[in-house]
Order: sequence, then structure tokens, then C-alpha cells
Amino acid sequence: ALFTASKFCVFDLLHNKSGLDAEQIAQEIKASVKGTETLLEACVSLGLLRTKDTTGHPKPVFENTELATHFLRSGACFSLHAYIQHCNDTLWPLFSHLDSAVQEGTSQREKVKKCKEMSEDSFCNSREAKLRFMHAMHSSAKVAATDVATAFDLSSYKTACDVGGCTGAIAYELIKVYPELSVTVLDLPAVVEISELFQRQHADKRVTFKAGDFLKDELPKADVYILVRILHDLTDEKLHILLRKISDACTPGCCLLLSEIFLEENRSGPSRGLLQALSMSEGKQRSAVEYSRILKDHGFITVQVKRTNNFLDSMMCVKA
Repeated sequence: ALFTASKFCVFDLLHNKSGLDAEQIAQEIKASVKGTETLLEACVSLGLLRTKDTTGHPKPVFENTELATHFLRSGACFSLHAYIQHCNDTLWPLFSHLDSAVQEGTSQREKVKKCKEMSEDSFCNSREAKLRFMHAMHSSAKVAATDVATAFDLSSYKTACDVGGCTGAIAYELIKVYPELSVTVLDLPAVVEISELFQRQHADKRVTFKAGDFLKDELPKADVYILVRILHDLTDEKLHILLRKISDACTPGCCLLLSEIFLEENRSGPSRGLLQALSMSEGKQRSAVEYSRILKDHGFITVQVKRTNNFLDSMMCVKA
């Protein structure tokens, strides 16, 4: 329901023309009245829309909830519209093969490819597809950025490296919170090339972008290394390669800021992490204790862990 309403730009429509009834909305989005009314009512039940009776209007009219206004319309500051489109086009098809994913324990991209001619290779070779993906990552990173940047006090550090930092959404939030901090965003050359489209009109010189493969190339020197939604997507081998590289680049006292969804110790939740794992990527979801244990093996001591009810949890570690 969320994906479909976003695809039809229902939340944009109701932001610009609040108080339309189902028939009026159907006409605007060029859909059937029955289908539109059913979709709208489902969105009301999910807390995405609300209805109200209007004097002189025989039918209830619909308007956005506060949640939809802040996150679902495409023009909102913290819009998740691009991320929702990515989920609809790229992730949702995988879940139509969930039975196979469970049986095989592998990603179902090949099955999706046969059905919809979509594969990871063709996705990565298309600049337009890369741009869609980066819009999705940028929008979700913007929502999480403040929580990540303010999770711990980083004011004693002067330089940071956001490893796999994509468009720099986290980096720009960090320099806003810490005016004395400079951040290098490290990502693949193709990503860095496109990332210019996401940088502010007057880019801040405290944020710089460096092209490189964090599994192969030398990491920029920094006091703080930042890993936001990176480790859960890596195989154990790649995870240890990356953490070994970060550990080698660190001197005692350097900080590692890790932001992921931390599972409960008994792996009973949160559902946002466990459902994400069903996409069967190369990596796995872990608890804070599991991450602490892994990081300790690479010479990092966990100082603090912060759990949130938002997108991401965070962990601050220091090189021993």
C-alpha cells in the first residue's frame, strides 16, 4: 500500500491539494475510483492518511498525516520517496521468491532477472540505475544522519573518514554538529563521480570526496572512521579485511563509529533488522555484543552503545 501510494504520488497530490475525496483523487492519478478508494482506506488504517467530513461535501475527504508530510512527499526535507521507490523496484521483487530464498539461503536476484530482466550486473552498469540507488541511499541517510552524528561526543576529534559514505549525507551532518571536524568520504569512483549531484550548492571545504575501493585501496588517515550500514552487507571475509585495514590505519585513541541495526541478544528483534536479513545479502545482521566481540579481535574497545527506535543504532569504539 505504501509503495503503490508513493508510486502514484498520492502524498504529493494531497500536500498540494488537501481535502480531496476518493473520486477526485482517482481522477488526478488516472486510476479507478474503486481501486483508489480501497488504497486510500488502507493508507488511513496504516496511519499514512486521515479522513475528515467537510460541510457541504457528501463524501469524506482525505489529507496527509504528519508522518506523510514529513517523510513521504517527494519535496520534504527528510523525504523517503526515493528510498521507497528503490524498495518497490529492487527489493520487493526479491520477496516474491521468499520461499526459494529460505530453501536456498541465497539472494533471489537471478530469479527476479528471469522474470523482470533485472540483475545486479545490469543495475551496476547503468548510470541511471546507479543514480536511482544513490537517491535512495541519500534519502535514508538524511533521516538517520542526526541520530548518527549526535549519538556520541566526537568533539575531541579533528578528522574523520566516512567509509562507503556515498553522497556525503552523514558527513555534512557531522560538520554541522562539529564545526572543527573535517570529513573525507571514501567510495567507489563511479559513486564519487555522481555524488557531485547531491552536494550542496556551495559545497563546504570541510567535506572532501576520495575515490577508492575500501577493500583494496589505502584508507585516508583520520582520527575517526565511520561505518554506517556497511558491515551487515559484507561476507565475513570482506568484513575482516575492512576492519583489519581500519585497525592498521588507526593509532591508539582513534575512534570507530559503527551504525547498524543491532539485534537483541536472543535474536528476537527488532523486526526491521530481521526482515532486512530476509533479502539474503552476502552478510548478516548481528547484535551489539557480536559486533563488540568482532571489533575487539581487531584491537578496538567498545566504549558506548546507543540503541534507538529510529533507523539505526550506534556503537563507539576506541583503538587500544
